[in-house]
Amino acid sequence: MGKCYIDGKPFTFKRNFTVLNIIKEMKKDYKRFLVCKINNRLCDLHQKVINGDRIKLLDITDREGFRCYQNSLSFLLTVSINESFPGKGLLIEHSFGDGFYCRFANGHPVRKNDFHIITKIMKEKIKEKIPFVKIRKSKSQVMKYLIEKEKFRKVQLFKYEEGEKIDLYTCKNYIDFTFTPLVPDSSYLSLFALHFYKPGFVLRFPHPGKENMIPPFHDQKKLFNVFEEYEQWGEILGVADIVSLNRRIEKGEISDLIKIAEALHEKKIAQIADEIKKKGPRLRIILIAGPSASGKTTFSKRLAIQLRVNCLFPITISIDDYFLERDKTPKLTDGTFDFESINAIDVELLNKHLISLLSGKEVEIPKFEFTTGERLKGRRIKMHKNQILIIEGIHGLNEELTHRIPKENKYKIYISALTQLNIDNDHRISTRDTRIIRRMVRDNLYRRHSAHETFRLWKNVEKGEDKNIFPFQEEADVMFNSALVYELSVLKRFAVPLLRSVTPKQKNFSKSERLLKFLSFFIEISPPEVPPTSILREFIGESSFLY
Repeated sequence: MGKCYIDGKPFTFKRNFTVLNIIKEMKKDYKRFLVCKINNRLCDLHQKVINGDRIKLLDITDREGFRCYQNSLSFLLTVSINESFPGKGLLIEHSFGDGFYCRFANGHPVRKNDFHIITKIMKEKIKEKIPFVKIRKSKSQVMKYLIEKEKFRKVQLFKYEEGEKIDLYTCKNYIDFTFTPLVPDSSYLSLFALHFYKPGFVLRFPHPGKENMIPPFHDQKKLFNVFEEYEQWGEILGVADIVSLNRRIEKGEISDLIKIAEALHEKKIAQIADEIKKKGPRLRIILIAGPSASGKTTFSKRLAIQLRVNCLFPITISIDDYFLERDKTPKLTDGTFDFESINAIDVELLNKHLISLLSGKEVEIPKFEFTTGERLKGRRIKMHKNQILIIEGIHGLNEELTHRIPKENKYKIYISALTQLNIDNDHRISTRDTRIIRRMVRDNLYRRHSAHETFRLWKNVEKGEDKNIFPFQEEADVMFNSALVYELSVLKRFAVPLLRSVTPKQKNFSKSERLLKFLSFFIEISPPEVPPTSILREFIGESSFLY
């Protein structure tokens, strides 16, 4: 017999009990719980419990629980396609709406008949309750197995893996590594949908906040086109995954690759500036919005340069200066200030000022003092011929922010680090992972925050993005992908020491473990290779721009 703690409550368990045994013993709705944390380390439910363990059960409403559901369903999809379409393989390309965009790895388009077969096989496997079994092998054993199975791309990937032991999951005759634990068996994955989307399909997940339903599909054509554009950039660079990136580094070709990647960014920014110029004199306001750590500030400065090349002279306004004073700021249910809400902005004053500026009048832009929560007097500005306003802030795409300004006077830009680089065919790199690594490095450099502090703040950042940014991204006139194919190899040098500082006693330890595992596949790139005007410099320092 032993004693553990389940969600803070004591529980006496029998010898050789797993977490799943305990859940069933407690007569909980055991299919609700997907994975767990044991002493802050993420584990599957087959993990054996020892005396004194502190266990937290995770369902789909938890961010880490939801990620495990996504990875488990992706694993089952890979198993189904390998079995029913041998030789075609699965390529999980990128996030798309509430799911992952997928297609055949051999380049053939998915036909409607293929789509129906995949759906049928997945449903059959869910009914079979096929176990997902974790096994731990040495790196040499894994490499030998992969060579025997002629999985040479994965052999090349694991050459860079830094650990001596590797966790794998098996499902019947299929075996692969994962970055999170998986659910106990396929029957946990009954809630999913496939949406046919040429030339592939979208693997869709239940909503984390409404775990018993798949929301209606909302097409995001602009977002999809940005991912397709980035894929074309990958073809230009000759880099689609970690293996191809690492090879370029090993061959000493990274300097040229960085120059081309940065040139692609500059060309896109110049194209946006050209499009703004073509709109003519009625276009007077540029609104820029995007999630945290997208590189909005550097993008704005680089766009301003390209606008000057086109004889347009920008004036920058920050939405932050239009915050309501502290006593008028809305609050969250826990009593803290909700600075992410559009109701924290003096929308009417902003619109009044914009109307005055567009009519040629001079206005005094306020200066918000964050330490005191007061709005002070700021600079006076007036728009002259060929001048254009650049307004940056999280609500820029929300029409409510500038509701009194005619649409023909505005141009909206959405920016985000939409990572297209894959780990391999079966494993994508989350755009949120790229952004939190960026932010972690920047927060440490400029604010002396620890990785733990960045993780702590990130939860509310994500909530704000889900509510105030992502629902409006298709409102943009253009989207800019700020991801750089080489950036994680540069960020690794800065991020790894920070992630290693997170201890097992801290609740975000499981997140740091996962990110360390994923970064271990990258070969480092020396920071001096990064140009001083790069968006990446916003996060690692030594930019030629002033912030």
